[in-house]
Amino acid sequence: MRFAVALACAALALAAPAKAQTFEEAVRANMGLGLRLCLAGGGDMAAWVASFRAAGFAERVEWQGNGDTTHHFTAPADTATVELYYGQMPEECTVTTAHMGVTRAAQVLDEVVPQVFPTFVRVIEQGAVDPATGRPALCVRYEDPANPIGLVIGAWPGNEADACVENGTSILYQSYRV
Repeated sequence: MRFAVALACAALALAAPAKAQTFEEAVRANMGLGLRLCLAGGGDMAAWVASFRAAGFAERVEWQGNGDTTHHFTAPADTATVELYYGQMPEECTVTTAHMGVTRAAQVLDEVVPQVFPTFVRVIEQGAVDPATGRPALCVRYEDPANPIGLVIGAWPGNEADACVENGTSILYQSYRV
């Protein structure tokens, strides 16, 4: 028993402390985590919901009288929010943030989607030039080339933007081309 305790203490002494993370890094990490969890879901709703809880997202639930349910998950420090809907309509899972523009959110998409769906095709929409950078906003989506009404996973500006613009917010979405 003493040997096991000594071994555990030695292992803890050798373990490196967790690297400090900036708020920007936390936003990026939680957007990526939320997207991975969204893409892994479906089927067993209880397990899907539990995966967000296990990842440290705080939860608020809205139950509608018609069987529709929406879970609102918030990442630590309000870095990202996930909205997970299921019920009478097809499941929907989106990840949003008020702390990252669409071009940077597209980079998160580029890190995650090719790992999960390696055959999906990347499509870029250039938006208006961002005065802060002098470069156009980039809205990216990935499409299933084998299915004309298949899954699309994309990055779009938040705040209900109707065009690809850099407004400091973003939403990662999945939908079907129908």
